[in-house]
Amino acid sequence: MHVRRPRSPSVLIRLLVAYLLPTLALLAVFGFFAERVTRHALDASLGRRLTGIAQASTTQVRQAVLDFLAPGDDDSLSAKRLRRKLVRLRDSTRVARIFVLDAKLRSKCDTAPGARIGDRHYNAEADRDELKRVFSGEVASSVLFVGSDKKTYKTGYAPIYGIDDDGRREVIATLGVVASAEYFLALDQLRSYLLLLGGVVVLLIIAVTVLVARRTTHPLRALAKEAERIGAGQLERPITSASADEVGLLARTMNEMREALQARESELQLMLSGIAHEVRNPLGGIALFAGLLREEVAADQDQLEMVQRIERELEYLKRVVNDFLAYARKMPLSLAPVSLAALCDDIAEIARGQAEEAEVKLELEADDIQALGDAEQLRRVALNLLGNAIHASEPGAVVTLRCGEADKGKATPYLEVEDRGCGVDDELREKIFTPFFTTREKGTGLGLALSKKIIDEHGGHFELDSEVGRGTRVRITLQPAPQRSSSPNTV
Repeated sequence: MHVRRPRSPSVLIRLLVAYLLPTLALLAVFGFFAERVTRHALDASLGRRLTGIAQASTTQVRQAVLDFLAPGDDDSLSAKRLRRKLVRLRDSTRVARIFVLDAKLRSKCDTAPGARIGDRHYNAEADRDELKRVFSGEVASSVLFVGSDKKTYKTGYAPIYGIDDDGRREVIATLGVVASAEYFLALDQLRSYLLLLGGVVVLLIIAVTVLVARRTTHPLRALAKEAERIGAGQLERPITSASADEVGLLARTMNEMREALQARESELQLMLSGIAHEVRNPLGGIALFAGLLREEVAADQDQLEMVQRIERELEYLKRVVNDFLAYARKMPLSLAPVSLAALCDDIAEIARGQAEEAEVKLELEADDIQALGDAEQLRRVALNLLGNAIHASEPGAVVTLRCGEADKGKATPYLEVEDRGCGVDDELREKIFTPFFTTREKGTGLGLALSKKIIDEHGGHFELDSEVGRGTRVRITLQPAPQRSSSPNTV
């Protein structure tokens, strides 16, 4: 009996899917929102810092100086003094750049090297929306942008107030503070740490899942093997399990099932033995009286044939009873090295009379090889297969009995019977080893079932190769005999 692997996903795959998919989804969602929230928070924090610096720096810029400065005044004393103030503020606040723009977004002062009064500030052109708010009296910060050095920067703006001709307070310029968004480096590191953490979590889940799956499936696989053993009829050894969980409950339930099957089989064996005993005794008496009757009617040919027919039926009934007993009983094996060549010689000699009666030619091809087995039980199996082959063959056909080594160099002994009879179709091939299944008018249907049972107990297996109209080949592969220094026993 062979247990097929399930086609559906294994427990390990199901657990991995059940654990990994939600975990990966949660990690992805968490990582996405964590980065977005962190990015937004850091961006807002940097914007507040820059606008704060800008507001504080506006106190260093006077309206009179701005009104005085015009394109070409870069080397004037006022321009140099204002630029020195802004450079000190830049260095003390650790920002990248501080500049002052008029309402037309032209430079009034700039700490950037090479910047001149009256230059167009092209970066500020992209911040027109923010600057509209600044010239309306609010502070604002720009979106992040990439500088010529490929670094990320942000600008904070604050209004610079002055007095118009009517004595009213108005925004006359804006002061911008540019700083590098260095926190993005930390954000990139955070992303790397999150990916690393996610990978570690995934690996941990896989390891735990594999461990849990193995701890779950290992006892289940062991129980599957025990179920396979019970299905093969080996009911003596109990199922043991130290587990107290559901697997242990299943093991105890299977053990109870095994005990129930064992008790039922014992009852069945007793019943069959009793029936066979009750039938065998009358058969013996009938056979005795049939023998006496044969002597009485020896002179009358017609009556003698009737008595001989009675005796043939009695022999058939005896075989039926013996088959029932053999199938129902436990057959302890007496394993020893067996010479298959000597066994085949013995079997061929026994079956030769049946072959001659059926006008079938019996051929023997025997290589001397040793197998581990019970000689009597193997003889029974081989005689059954040979009898089936002779029965399936037409007069004049050839039936071959052979033995040898299945895999050269591996010492795998086999015994084989081949005929050129009617063959077995696919539908019958699946049933011929079923107990009580037969295609003959007279037959118990236990011959092949009993033979398979014997070979299974030997640890061997059947190979059936048949084609309708061309014949059948049945091969029995057996366990090799152990190597010994002394010569092995033979049948």
